[in-house]
Amino acid sequence: MSAQFLIQSSDQAQLAKATQIATTFAQKYIREGVIGIVFLGGIARGYFDQHADIDIAIFKRSNAEIPPTPMYQHVEGIEIQCFVEDYDAEINALWSMVKRWAYTSRKIFYDPDGLITQLIEEKVPLKPEERKELLIRGITLAEWYINRLTQLWIERGNLISAYDMFAEGLSQFFDALFALNNELVPAVKWRYYCVEQLALLPLNFHEQIQKVLLVNAISAEEIDRRKQAFMEMWQYILPRVEREVQMPFAQFKELV
Repeated sequence: MSAQFLIQSSDQAQLAKATQIATTFAQKYIREGVIGIVFLGGIARGYFDQHADIDIAIFKRSNAEIPPTPMYQHVEGIEIQCFVEDYDAEINALWSMVKRWAYTSRKIFYDPDGLITQLIEEKVPLKPEERKELLIRGITLAEWYINRLTQLWIERGNLISAYDMFAEGLSQFFDALFALNNELVPAVKWRYYCVEQLALLPLNFHEQIQKVLLVNAISAEEIDRRKQAFMEMWQYILPRVEREVQMPFAQFKELV
């Protein structure tokens, strides 16, 4: 189990209970026409607490009939989110980044012919061309939003828009960090938590990111302070991105 998901609030008793509930729930869907069943989320990642729910994906043939399956239901006080997937359609479907990230942590419950394992292995990995685009776009747009668009809105007299541009630039920077570490970009609610666990980060990242995220006031001076802290991280990462894509930053802007 990846150390990044050893969350402090995890309760092993709750995890065992949730796993048993998921197992009992999934058993009734093992039948002809069901290709596979996958546990996702907390059960797959090995944590569970009062905020977690059970995520189950059921893959079936297009013409297979299964019992009525509400997407949301509660069993013993725990919410179950059940996703019924048409296996035949999923073969050619384009999976979003968020969906692919969700399947990076999975527990295969039922896969008699290995088709679900094969499907996931084909769909999930970050492709080289995707990684290159994330690196170039992320590092370029981060600088554009935080250096340029924040200043634009300061000069236009709208500080709130400037702060909004700063937040967008930081999100773009995180995209570049995930790509630099050969990782898919997580769902928004997991993004910062997962950033902290990356192996390759800017120097003194935890201290620097606190300076960047801290907001003492709504002012141009405060944006400048945060910008300086951010650009130290950006400048540390830029040469690494340039080496990865074998291209100088001056050329990035032509592609974005």
